[in-house]
Amino acid sequence: MLSDTAMTDMLIKLVAAWMLLAGVALWARREQLGLSQRMLVASARGLVQLLALAFVLHWIFDIRSHIAQAALIAVFCMLAAHNSASHYDGKVSTWVAAATGLICGCLLTLPWLAWAGAIGDDTRTLVPLGSMIAANGMNAVSIMFERMKSGSVVGEGMKTAMIPTIDTLRVVGLVHMPGIFVGMVLAGAAALDAAAAQLVVLYMIIASSFTSCLVSVLMMNHVQKRGGAGAGSPDV
Repeated sequence: MLSDTAMTDMLIKLVAAWMLLAGVALWARREQLGLSQRMLVASARGLVQLLALAFVLHWIFDIRSHIAQAALIAVFCMLAAHNSASHYDGKVSTWVAAATGLICGCLLTLPWLAWAGAIGDDTRTLVPLGSMIAANGMNAVSIMFERMKSGSVVGEGMKTAMIPTIDTLRVVGLVHMPGIFVGMVLAGAAALDAAAAQLVVLYMIIASSFTSCLVSVLMMNHVQKRGGAGAGSPDV
């Protein structure tokens, strides 16, 4: 348990950071961008969800079964897919397509990296990396869906969706010092080891995000064609 002083310090830090977000939300409201409510609701949800995760994380890390690990990562993907589907039409078929894409992104990367020895196969490694793949894949699929909804072809949507991750890799070490690299260095790891670990994660994110986008679109095509909507399907 945190002491009263530590709890007070934590609350001060959270309030100080939240005030920045609240200021931006107020600015967005003045500009009538329709983002302020979404920002504030997201900040409240993020607070509750992250604190809840902090309380149960030690139980999650006690998981030893690979089947249980896979099931937990699949839940991450399904929850992320629900959010992505809301950026297109919110239909169950779109949700299933996005979830399939995100799960395939995990299946492509995590088993291979664990087999190659690039990452560990323990829960403390696989579950956080699985959540990272789900979150970054969600962002990519959501951007792609937004572009498709606005009338862009699938190829353009995928190009736009991949811009953030590719740009991050292009400027890493020049403009951007990623969190894993900084965290390992601050924890006392050798800089080269930290750089190698960060590159593994960045390569993993690009491969999984692209896979998530591509499989999501292929699944949407498949479902729509089976449902007799082939003429309006988002062909690649």
